[in-house]
Amino acid sequence: MFARRGVRLLAGIIGVIALPSVVALGWYSYTKDPTLRPLGITKAALIDNDPGQPSEVIARVKWGMTDNRDSGKAFAQSLVRAFDVKQVDLRVIVTDSTEDATTIIYEVGASRIGPYPKDKAVKGVNAAIAAYHMLTNNAAPATPED
Repeated sequence: MFARRGVRLLAGIIGVIALPSVVALGWYSYTKDPTLRPLGITKAALIDNDPGQPSEVIARVKWGMTDNRDSGKAFAQSLVRAFDVKQVDLRVIVTDSTEDATTIIYEVGASRIGPYPKDKAVKGVNAAIAAYHMLTNNAAPATPED
């Protein structure tokens, strides 16, 4: 009799301990909310390690039909150097375009800056760098000019 009572008591204790995790796991599999996962990630950790924060700026260059294709790599390298001066990583993706003119679109997180024609691509560099600093909270403090 004591053995049956002990088994029931043990099953009850296991049920009380495991039931909240089982319910949370079931609700997590239904909603796909990572904060509901048992022993899962917390909201603070989600904010600290936000995968939506950009680690780089992406420049999408649509190379026009009238421009020399060989100069595309040199143009991409000049864009990379312009961002390196400001210590921001840039990834350049060059694709062929059916249009005559070459255009550049800078992507920072969900923001799209541009399109800029090739000869005015520099105007988008400062805007893309400012947007990058806003998203990463690494904006340099404004210094008064004398």
